[in-house]
Amino acid sequence: MKITIEISDDTAMYVGRLVDLANQSEFNSDGQLTIGSLAEMLLNDCALVIRRPGCWEAANMHSLLTSHGYEV
Repeated sequence: MKITIEISDDTAMYVGRLVDLANQSEFNSDGQLTIGSLAEMLLNDCALVIRRPGCWEAANMHSLLTSHGYEV
């Protein structure tokens, strides 16, 4: 599935900075980070809330969603 989203220029700037900082790390699990790969990683972790609810990625995403008021 292909998804297109719009974000504000301000958000894009800050996420771009975050991506640049993240890419300074010597170790990561998914290779070079881009805004697109970051979005894909976060969506994959959302899927884990249902697919593998006991894993740490799912637990962290579940916590994030509930902190925003979403009951999952």
